Formats: sequence, structure tokens, C-alpha cells
Amino acid sequence: MIKIGCPSFGTDCGRSGIGSYFRELLDRFDQAPYSQDYSFELIGPEKDKEYYLEGKKNISWYQVENVDGSPMQNFFWNQFKLPKICKERHYDLLFLPAANRRICGWAPCPIIGTVHDLATLHLKNKYDFSHAVFNRNMLPFLIRRLDSIITVSQFSKDDIVKFAKVPEKRVTVIPLAADSKRFYPKKDRKVIKDRIAKKFSITEPYILYISRLEHPGKNHVNLIKAFDLFRQETTIPYQLVLPGPDKERSEEIHTVAKASPFSHDIKFLGFIDNDDVADLYRGAELFVLPSFFEGFGLPVLEAMACGTPVITSDAASLPEVSGPHTPHFPPDSCEQMKAAMKKVLGSKETRNLLSEQSLAWANLYSWDKTVAQTLSVFDNALKQGKKR
Repeated sequence: MIKIGCPSFGTDCGRSGIGSYFRELLDRFDQAPYSQDYSFELIGPEKDKEYYLEGKKNISWYQVENVDGSPMQNFFWNQFKLPKICKERHYDLLFLPAANRRICGWAPCPIIGTVHDLATLHLKNKYDFSHAVFNRNMLPFLIRRLDSIITVSQFSKDDIVKFAKVPEKRVTVIPLAADSKRFYPKKDRKVIKDRIAKKFSITEPYILYISRLEHPGKNHVNLIKAFDLFRQETTIPYQLVLPGPDKERSEEIHTVAKASPFSHDIKFLGFIDNDDVADLYRGAELFVLPSFFEGFGLPVLEAMACGTPVITSDAASLPEVSGPHTPHFPPDSCEQMKAAMKKVLGSKETRNLLSEQSLAWANLYSWDKTVAQTLSVFDNALKQGKKR
């Protein structure tokens, strides 16, 4: 039995794209045939155990608390304490699901890290000075120390090769997917819309963007401005629905929303339960992902899998992930974002065609493929043994 340690730090206890990624992997690692050959152990606090391991039978837990109290604390824990845990727990392999956030430079066993993106090197003014110095200098060095690297898009692989100076052969692209058990179309959208309307007080057809409220990277401000332009040119009282917890500089997003002439139709839902995510997609007339940078952009495939029309910015990996059928716009152009909204929402035929194309595109991806390819990387690393 191959024993693999999996730290949960940096995965936001499931409340982010990285958290969704980690949960989907663990759900499948717990099942046959994988559980017959691999023994996975979650390393993390009790709150992560309660979220990630609920209902799991074959994944063990090693409790570690108070690691993320400060950047310096988590850095030293990852560099010095985590390698000791690997030795004490006799891991054959260490898997870091959020290696662009929490990364270990050495361990007595091979280290596989998923580097979702290098957004930290692209988004200015997002981090304070100490974080910026770490991301610019130390992170690329630590990425080079990984025995094998997984990433989620060709765009991110090119970034890793360029900025971390890693040979291409050491980086494997393994795309994410929408969970087909959660995200799929339902015939009676009226029932769904009525339930969503009642629970969240949504009174009109709505445009949806699910993301943490983080400025400027997630680009809520330009979306709100584009929504204002769109509303000025349509007779239908669309609402803009923005689920997601407040994060860095979220107050600036709220300030712009309050100043909007359509502020009463801009709805912030805060953090939402997993059970409501799929129905929010299904009830939306349009899903927009306007971000300035995404290593993958999983909500794109989730919305598509629910049969909802999607438009995205043309930044980073989004054209690659959303496909050639999807309307794109520059993230800094409110006018072109508005035009993309009008193009889709102004024609029922366009919406229906886009929905059909999006469903077909989302079906090209699957978590079963993702897990199989991930374990193939694990197996290759184990065959090669510890290199660094």
C-alpha cells in the first residue's frame, strides 16, 4: 500500500476553486479502485477534516492546528516541520494540492505539487511588500524543488516554465472538470428559479458571477460598470447576482455598487452553501467571468454543464478553458463586456445555441480523467524516486 500525505493548508476549507479541486480528488481517492492501492492521509486542522473527510472511510487524518496564523509561521512549518511529519508518518509521497500557496522545498519522499497558476506574479498591488518579495523570489525557487509539477492549463504550464525556469517535461497539464453529479441541466427551470428567488430575494431575471470579492483581480468593478451600461440599453430589469465572501479590498467593490444607478438590482449573497451553487447557475440567464487572471476558471465549466450561457474575459487561461464557441471580451473594456451581454441576452436563438455548445464542451472534461492522470504522475514519481 502506497502512503501519501496531503496537507490541506491553502485550500480555504473548500471555499475556493482550489478547495473544490482538493475535495473532488479526495472524494475519488476514497473509492475503489484507488483506495485499494493507495493510502491517503489528510494533514490539517479539525475544521478541514470535518469538511473534506465527511463520509470518507478510507482516508485517515493527521491533526495539525495553528499553522496559518501568519505568513512567516506557515513558511517555517512547511520548510521544517512538514518534512519531519513525512518521515515520522512514513509517507511514500507528499502531495501539495495548493503548491502555489503552500509549498515545501524538501522532504524525505518525492514531492508532487499542483501549481494552479502564478497569478501572484501578474496582479500588481494585490500583496504587501513581504508577500511580493516572497512570490517573486522564493516561490519560483521552491517550485523548482518539486519532484514533479501538476498544473491545470497550458497557459499555466507556459507561465511556470517561463518564470520558475522549470523544464517542460517536469510539468504535466491536467485540466479540472465540472462534477457531473452536481452540475447538469434540469428540465423544469421555473421550479429552480422560484426556489432561488425565494431563498435569495431575487425578483428579476439575473446575470451571475460566482467568485470571492477580491479587487482588482476578480474584476467585479468593471462588471458592475458594464452592467450599468447594459441596463441603460435594455427594457428588461435584469439583476446582477454576486455570491462570494468578502476578501482583499472588497470594500471598493461595495462602494462602486452603492454608487450605481441600478444599485437596488445588484445583490451580494456572501458565502453560499454548496447545495445552492448548481441551482444558482441553472437559474441564471447568463454567467459572466470577467476576471483579469485565472489559472483555470472552474466556474466556467460548472455553468456550462448546467446549460447556462457563458461569456468570459480573454485573459490568461479563460479562452483555453471556455472554448472557441464562447464570446470573449477584454477585461478592462466595460463597453465590450456590455456588448457581449447584449449579444447573448438579446437573442433567444443565440442563448440556446450557446447553451448546446457549452454542454458539449463541458462534457469533454471529467474528474475521472483528472484523477487517473494525477495518479499516473504519482506513479511515475514513485518509480523515479527522490531526485532533489
